[in-house]
This record gives sequence, C-alpha cells and structure tokens, in this order.
Amino acid sequence: MDLHAHLVEAHGEAIRIYVDEPTGKMVYEMTCPLCQQSVKQPLKKSATVLEEYKREIRLVAFDLLLYHLQEKHEETSHG
Repeated sequence: MDLHAHLVEAHGEAIRIYVDEPTGKMVYEMTCPLCQQSVKQPLKKSATVLEEYKREIRLVAFDLLLYHLQEKHEETSHG
C-alpha cells in the first residue's frame, strides 16, 4: 500500500474526478502514461460527499492503473 499512497500523494492530479456533463454523474478518469488509453468510470457517490472520498477513489484508480501496466506493458518493458 506504500506505493499506492505515494502515487496519490505525488501524482494524485493524474486521476481526474469531476461531474460528467452529458450524464450529470460523478466520474473519475485516468490515462495510461505509456499507451494513452483512457479509462472513465462512473462513481456512486454524490458530489456533496465527494471531497471526503477523493483519496480513496484515487487509491482504487491507481490500483487499476498498476494492473493495466502489469497486464499490457510488462512484457514490452522486459524485452
């Protein structure tokens, strides 16, 4: 979890959390720094309680990004 905490503290801005205008729902969005694949996920939390959950949302998003990096990019970085 130390890696996740570092990512949130040092690179938290890489996970954007905002209201998606077309749907009116809260979402988080991140982009892989290697392949530029973007992921946008809706959130069940309302905007009124969002501030207290931003850190947790970013922890989960970075976890997903780490899985993506391992699955999609680990082979290319070794060889």
